[in-house]
Amino acid sequence: MANGNRLSILSNAARSDLVLDPYPHLLIENALDPQVFAQLAAHFPEDDIVRDGRPEAERWFDYPACKVLHDTAIAPIWQDFFRYHTSEAFFRELVALAGDALRRLNPDLEARIGRPLEGFRVGMRPGGREDTLAPGADVSMECQFYVNYTRQLRAVRGPHVDRPSELFAALLYFRDPADESEGGDLEICEAQAPLYPDSHSVKIAELPAEIAPAAVRTIKSARYRANTLVLFLNSPRSVHAVSPRTPSPLTRRHINFCCDVPFDLFSYRLPPKLALKNRLNQMPMGWRIAKYI
Repeated sequence: MANGNRLSILSNAARSDLVLDPYPHLLIENALDPQVFAQLAAHFPEDDIVRDGRPEAERWFDYPACKVLHDTAIAPIWQDFFRYHTSEAFFRELVALAGDALRRLNPDLEARIGRPLEGFRVGMRPGGREDTLAPGADVSMECQFYVNYTRQLRAVRGPHVDRPSELFAALLYFRDPADESEGGDLEICEAQAPLYPDSHSVKIAELPAEIAPAAVRTIKSARYRANTLVLFLNSPRSVHAVSPRTPSPLTRRHINFCCDVPFDLFSYRLPPKLALKNRLNQMPMGWRIAKYI
């Protein structure tokens, strides 16, 4: 699929690259032209900018588009990159590539929104994780710098599904050339039938959306390599994980892309004990009881 925007993560993608099993996904090495990627990599912001005043810790940190586009410390090429990937033009590009698969996964989506996918109103998340829905938009787009600290061997995250309001998600890796760590790969997983009471729900083992490891198997891995893109359409079957990463003084770096609609596309089914605890936590003073469950 030809694309005149060399900053687009889909500039080298074609419809034939979309793999449908176990759920629709793209895995593309050299997603951006090498010269474009090199420019972006040379201006990837320092960790302290991405942490945005938060102390360093053994966890991930994100820096959303709503802040990037107003931060004079961020290079113009990155601001152009973020602006495009939260735009109507990028959403249309994705629909041209994966619209048929989106419709198969969510056959009532267009009816619920009230217009065809190609006509969805697109907005940028106004406040990152704290304010995820763009006013007046049918879909709310996000593009974020991500860094993850791994000073000791640990799993970045086990098998899980994303939030039910998410339409799609993607990662573009910006591995530091000096990074000698192993792991940190995104794993495409296939879950077993008992996890699915019906086509619109999935059984989770722990909050926020963790799947029992014994219930899944890894189909393929998106290796943590510079300029590798992995994108997937979200659904109850879109189970994925991040493999354990060996200790490193260098952060795991990528760009995170996602898109939300104003309602849930599927639901979580919690184990009875966890469901009770969750309900209690939402009640006034219920947490006092929940902590003993």
